[in-house]
Amino acid sequence: MSLLFSTAYLPPASYILQAIKAGSITIEAHEHFVKQSYRSRCSIYGPNGKQDLIIPIVHEKLYEVPIKEVKIANDSRWQKIHWRSIEAAYKNSPYFEFYEDSFRPYYEKKYDFLFDFNLELIHELFKAKRAKVEINFTDKYESTNDSFVDLRNHFLPKKKFETPEKYHQVFSDKHGFIERLSFVDLLFNKG
Repeated sequence: MSLLFSTAYLPPASYILQAIKAGSITIEAHEHFVKQSYRSRCSIYGPNGKQDLIIPIVHEKLYEVPIKEVKIANDSRWQKIHWRSIEAAYKNSPYFEFYEDSFRPYYEKKYDFLFDFNLELIHELFKAKRAKVEINFTDKYESTNDSFVDLRNHFLPKKKFETPEKYHQVFSDKHGFIERLSFVDLLFNKG
């Protein structure tokens, strides 16, 4: 049975690890945008603790269009701010330098749609782990579907979900171990 995920911006480690384990996933392309979710935000471990990076989106007709048509509000310098935050958080991590050139271009190229930006980053995360994961997309929205394990609302910022075993994080001496962060935290710290 295939796993059904929502789109996500630099999703949590558990999202990526479950997808790698499954080897094939389906991403929901036709739901409406869900606020307070990882669809447009990720959490990283910054110098002051947990830090959320939120992609600004165009709110006009936001709840009328499918998620694959949600536009990014590119009138701010959000990409530059996000990349600087990622650099500040991980420049001293063991593997940031190894992956830096792979991720920086996503913060220099303009993207019109949230779904496209997220998808390219998800592909990059799989590539960084040398994992071959087949990604399919839904043809239409269905609130329930017996042919999928529905994880669309499993990974939410305010919801507890399984996390990888503890590992050393750059600022853990200062703030302790922080769970439910973006997969980049695990990648940059453990490789």
